Amino acid sequence: MRITKENIFDEARRCNLEILKSDLVDKARAKNSWTPLHVLARCGVKEILDHPSVDKVKNNNDWTPLHLLAFKSHLTKEDLRKKYPWYKKEIKYIMKAVEEIENTPTSVRFILED
Repeated sequence: MRITKENIFDEARRCNLEILKSDLVDKARAKNSWTPLHVLARCGVKEILDHPSVDKVKNNNDWTPLHLLAFKSHLTKEDLRKKYPWYKKEIKYIMKAVEEIENTPTSVRFILED
């Protein structure tokens, strides 16, 4: 199936990992400013951790797909260590970034505090 601007959100809701190959996955926006990466995160698709925009694109609430993964309890400490192998050393910078986002999910704080 060819991924287009018209069908990428439908495919994201179906948890179709093929959309990760599309350049629209972090550029297409829904009315709530979600990207298909946000939708995949809400579905619990951990494969998005390898996408460079997983911690960069934000929705209207300033949440990234990474935050959504954590909020929905799909993200573990081990996942975070794989994504950010340096995070123990740089924890203060991650915590600072997390604290700057209003309503940061408690699960993100829990992951980072350990």
